[in-house]
Amino acid sequence: MYKIQNNLIAASLVAGILFLAIISLGLSLAILPLYVNKVAGYSAFYVGVVIATESIATLFSRVFAGRYSDNHGPRKGMTLGLSLTVSAGLICWLTFIFLPPSHMAYGIILISRVLMGVGESLIFTCSGTWPIGLVGKAHAGKIMSWVGIAMFLGLAIGNFGGTWSYSHSGLNASALIMTLLPLLGFIVVMLVKPVSVSPSVSHVSLAYAVDRVWKAGSGFSLANIGYASITGFLVLLFMQNNWGQQAAVAISLFGVGYVISRLTLGWKADSSGLGMTIFSLCVEATGLLLISMAFTPWMAMLGSFLTGFGLSMVYPLLALPAIKSMPDENIGLALSTYESCFDIGILISGLIGGIIVSVFGYPAIFMFASCCCLLALYSAVLAYRQLSTTEPRTKAGSAP
Repeated sequence: MYKIQNNLIAASLVAGILFLAIISLGLSLAILPLYVNKVAGYSAFYVGVVIATESIATLFSRVFAGRYSDNHGPRKGMTLGLSLTVSAGLICWLTFIFLPPSHMAYGIILISRVLMGVGESLIFTCSGTWPIGLVGKAHAGKIMSWVGIAMFLGLAIGNFGGTWSYSHSGLNASALIMTLLPLLGFIVVMLVKPVSVSPSVSHVSLAYAVDRVWKAGSGFSLANIGYASITGFLVLLFMQNNWGQQAAVAISLFGVGYVISRLTLGWKADSSGLGMTIFSLCVEATGLLLISMAFTPWMAMLGSFLTGFGLSMVYPLLALPAIKSMPDENIGLALSTYESCFDIGILISGLIGGIIVSVFGYPAIFMFASCCCLLALYSAVLAYRQLSTTEPRTKAGSAP
């Protein structure tokens, strides 16, 4: 089979695999709550369990994904991840067609969520380690920017498509598309050349990886509380204020800001470092503060745009010190440990956010998220200080 040799083209194609897989994830996030609540008639608690199952499976399989990529190569890891994602979609599709809504059907759906979580964890990690292995750490910031665009656009398209299908073509069609899209990724896997791995190298421990990554990861977690606040509470805030007709526009402006930031600033990710990180976190904090203080829908919309614009570059900019603080043969573990912080941030924000809203109201959660962004500034400084003052190990065997 002909292999693509141009590394930049190959790296962009790997990001395309992630794009297809994330559309599948977005479809599942849209149709499964509808199936559980509207078709099966279960309460919101059961909907939450379905959503949380995938997130928990992703979180607890991150380290496995990183180790697998380091030991077997990101190409094999991507193949395994795509296989699990296809299996998850196929299980949902067959369940929708052949099983009536029941506890058995619900249990099978939960199994599919576990498979989806592990599969997406592998795809997330390998979509970063594979391109970086092709073009080198010097371009890691650009790679992470591409990965971020693929992730966000895939989720947005999948969410929209799944919601649209419920009223037009039915959930079965979305479940079938959710199964077929990741299959296209196998074509790209066969075209892109593999990268070398060092399975015989004595790899570092998870404790060492956490020690090297936690500074950047904590900042990433704190910044993502803003993302969770927007997705979880912005529409409810608009409805409470009788701005419901503008809620969809406000959510869309978050996405517009996110994409514009990546397209205009992403090419500078490898050279801008701490300065742009501070700028991005301050922009996000300002946007969240505007939402918390909004007395018109337009003020909240501007805040949503600024939140998306600021948050967009936080992921690649804080990924750089995390990745560069680890040796090349452990880049999978570095990236998976860092990405675990996204899951942790979302889970924490869900728990704390519910308490804050119930006690202080919707504006308070955005004020809280804004303060978290300011706290993330300290984590960012620590992460880049570690990168500039401590040379990363060059040999895995010398880890403490």
